[in-house]
Parts: sequence; structure tokens; C-alpha cells
Amino acid sequence: MRMSVKRNIQHPLFAISTRRWVQLLARNGGVDPGYRVRAAFITMMSLATAPVRLLFSLRYRRRIEEASLAYPPVFIIGHWRSGTTYLHEIMSQDPQFCHVSLWETMLPDSFLVLEPMKPFLANFLPETRPMDNIEVEMDGPYEDEAALAVLSPWSFFHCLYFPRNAEEQYVRSIHFQGLSICEKESWKQAYTSFIKAVAFTNPGKRLLSKNPPNTARLEMLLEMFPKAKFIFISRDPYLVYKSTKKMRQNVLDVLALQRASEADLEEQVIENYVRLLKGYLEQKTLIPAGNLVEVKYEDLVADPLAQVHRIYSALGLSIDQALSGIQAYLTKQAKYKTNVYSIDKAVVKKVNQAWGFAFDEWQYTRRGDKR
Repeated sequence: MRMSVKRNIQHPLFAISTRRWVQLLARNGGVDPGYRVRAAFITMMSLATAPVRLLFSLRYRRRIEEASLAYPPVFIIGHWRSGTTYLHEIMSQDPQFCHVSLWETMLPDSFLVLEPMKPFLANFLPETRPMDNIEVEMDGPYEDEAALAVLSPWSFFHCLYFPRNAEEQYVRSIHFQGLSICEKESWKQAYTSFIKAVAFTNPGKRLLSKNPPNTARLEMLLEMFPKAKFIFISRDPYLVYKSTKKMRQNVLDVLALQRASEADLEEQVIENYVRLLKGYLEQKTLIPAGNLVEVKYEDLVADPLAQVHRIYSALGLSIDQALSGIQAYLTKQAKYKTNVYSIDKAVVKKVNQAWGFAFDEWQYTRRGDKR
């Protein structure tokens, strides 16, 4: 069974450099029929934004590269649909932090130049995210990976844009398998430059990052930021499975440049969970004592303030200036309803067989296969 194609042409790669765009197409097998208008939009906008990228480089690149981070970043990690966005939104209310915004990920090497056009471009955004109906805001917290998709040939987002090549993109962009030393250094340089660009616009603040692919990149991140702090969030595996599958279907529908089969999608959801979280378990011992805290999504939802206090205490962060903003955000979000999923026997059996280690590791109740 093939997934349908929606006729929107807008795409997050619209500001990618033309050279990178051509390389992506060649590396990932091109564009399938039915997606060529979407690809043409990217090509047209890539050419149109070239002068802006050049101006950004001439005006800001050297200043950004010479700048230093005021503090080591704080990375929120965990599998997709585990509550990383919710935690990111909560902690972003703290004025000591700055965060990567949707605006910065769309234009990672030109956002400073195009700042005057931000209100106009905001008119073209969807009102809510396709996977969970969370409101989309141009300056709201977003995940770093979207910027890496524009800046690097290796990003998890390319699994969504080029699903026929999703396996290679996944193992190379998250686990760095098969990458040469030069390619790894190029990836590190792209990511570091982007983080420094965000910090450059927020002097004196600590970056609060949310990026699920970073869950299995701990060794690489610690090479880049040895004193970084990490918050890992887990969630009931059955709900993660259902929510991740829905997310992948919805995102592929509006962003893919190639067709994807339901069977391939299913296999990727199952396998990527295992590889991502086992990668985390293998690497988390590399994090220095006092720089990692783990939290459950269920505990965060039940008592957000208590969990935030625990996180700040564990990481040695000051919470005094954060409380009023966090409380205001929680009050505003009180009426938000999360998606409700039915967990049938087929899902229980599949998750128990493939993800059994997660129930033991993070102490979730395993349901019986026969009910």
C-alpha cells in the first residue's frame, strides 16, 4: 500500500543552498513522480535565497565563529513522541535559556538577514503541527534537526523527505555509521556553527535544545560540548508506538519527495526505536556525574512543577527566575488535550516482542498479549 500525496508545495528545505540541494537529490535517488512540483518549489526558492545566504556569510559568519558560548548547552533527548516537545515548551519559559526557533531552523544560514520579513513569512505557516495539533509559532521552540537538514547531507529529517533512502539516512545521521572522519567533522562543524549562531543572537543565555535524534549521539555531542547537560524523557512504549507511527504518516504526507510504503514505515518505526534507545543506554555512561537526569512523561504530566524542580536540582540549575513563567505557561496549557490512542492486541504483541527491553529499563507495565 502506497501513501497518498497532498498537493501543498511549501517545504522546510526552501532555503537550502543550491549545491546542497543538488547533492541531496543525487545522494538520495531523486524525486518521484507526483512530488516534482514540490521539488521545483525548493529549487526555485533555493536559487532566490542565494544572495541572502551570501550576505549572511559576509556580514555574520566570522563574528559567529569567533564567538563563544556563555554556558554549555542543555539537551532534551528521548524518542520521538515521548514528551520532548512538552518539556521543551515548559523550560523555554525560563529567561536564563534561549532556544532554537522555527524561524532559525527554516533559515539557518540567513535568518539574521531576513529578520524584517519574518511577519510576512509567518503568514505561510500552518496553524498547528501535523502530528499533534500543537500551535505553530515562528519564534516558538523547535528542534535542531530541521536546521541540520538544510545545512548537512546527514539529518534524520532526510528520512522523511527521502523515505526510499531512509535506512541509510538513519544509520549515518544518527549513528554515524559509514561516515568518514572528514564527513563527521563536517557534520560537527555545521551543528556547532548553527548553535553558535542562535547563541550569538541571545548573548549571555544558555541554549536549551530539544532534538530526539541526539538521544544516540551522546559521544559526538560530548566531543563538541564536554560540559553539556542532558535531560532524557521516556514514555509508555505502547503510546510511543502509536503516536510515532501517526507522526511519520502525517509528516511524510506533507513533506516527502518520494513514495513510501506502509510496510517500510512500520519497519522503520520498530527498528529505529530499538537502535535509538539502545544507543542511548550504551553511551549515557559517558556523561559526567551531575549532568544527566531522567524523567517520565507520565510524571511530568501529573505534576509538572515537581518534575521541573527535580530536573533543575539534579542538574544544578537555578530555578528562581523560571517559576512565574512556567506557571503561566502551565495555566495557559491546562485545556490542551493530548491525542487518545486505542491499544489493541496486535499492538501489544508487536511492542512486547520488539521493545521488551524498554519496559524493564524504564519500569513500565507490560500488558499481556492475550486479552
